[in-house]
Amino acid sequence: MKFSRTSQAAAIWLAGLVAVHAAPSFNATTNGTAPMLLRHWPPAAAAALSEMIVRNANQSNYAVFDMDNTSYRYDLEESLIPYLESIGVLTRDSMDPSLRLIDFKDTANYTESLYSYYLRLCDMDEMLCYPWAAQVWAGMTLRELKGHVDNLMALNSSLPVQYWSNETLVDDSVSPPRVFTAQAELYNVLMANGIAVYVISAASEELVRFVASDPVYGYNVPPENVIGVSTFLRNATDGSLTTARRQITDNVYNPDDNLDLVFGPYLNTPATWFAGKWAAILTYIDDWKLPVLAAGDTPGSDTYMQFHGVDVSKGGIHLWINRKDAYYEELQEMIAEAAQGQAENGREVTADKNWVVVTPEEIL
Repeated sequence: MKFSRTSQAAAIWLAGLVAVHAAPSFNATTNGTAPMLLRHWPPAAAAALSEMIVRNANQSNYAVFDMDNTSYRYDLEESLIPYLESIGVLTRDSMDPSLRLIDFKDTANYTESLYSYYLRLCDMDEMLCYPWAAQVWAGMTLRELKGHVDNLMALNSSLPVQYWSNETLVDDSVSPPRVFTAQAELYNVLMANGIAVYVISAASEELVRFVASDPVYGYNVPPENVIGVSTFLRNATDGSLTTARRQITDNVYNPDDNLDLVFGPYLNTPATWFAGKWAAILTYIDDWKLPVLAAGDTPGSDTYMQFHGVDVSKGGIHLWINRKDAYYEELQEMIAEAAQGQAENGREVTADKNWVVVTPEEIL
């Protein structure tokens, strides 16, 4: 494959990985018609993305994105938990009893926060804390939680937190999500060129939808295209249970009609973390058609859908948000292992092809 925009982009693309560190500026033309602008991306990344979009525009293709730390900076659930604790909305007493998985670690001078409790679950096993963070909203209505998410997103400051790290009590802070301007731009350019955008998140589907599908935040993802950790929702009047995913399948989904439904603690499947992200693509998007772009930031959680789910034959892109050196080093090892596994099993080697890598600072 060869890029026509810049020889620099072509050389980096053919090398397999794109790492860019320049001011964002790029204009392209889609099939000689309306201008396609990726002004907020570094030039080499913009060129790579634009070439892919031009090649795949208006052919029923689609792209998939992780949300936390990929589409916006920071983590929604990990900031919403301490935020709701700080205003007295989320407490031990309000938490569904089924979510008290281990004892709280209290001392004479410290009452453990739910945020600290969540982190200790993560230390034990991510398969404990990932679902817990989606279930802890049980008992709240979608309308109530949407208001809290909007208030969190409007904060201009970080949130103080205390948590246990082994036997040491740590004082720290967490930041609310901050929209990656370049990602919101990319979402809209993809959709304007007939490439559907789906969010595949390991966070609560409804929480992510509150941001990804609200025009205020600029992503403009159709609400039915937001796929995350799904819990059953209860009608407080008649006690009936449903999920957005069931409603979407039955063609009866209207997000506004769900606002007074109550979050429940019971999980729907597939669970959208690790291999479950790839399972969600197969379940809800397409059994066979691969995305032309898969974006992520976390080894393991995002790489199943990236290694298995990018159609490199169409110039598809593995988009990586490089937020930690340690994660990037781990990614390189995983890429090498995946490519070796493909080769050893007689599969086309695609895992090490067409990576575009940017840092969070480059896309804010």
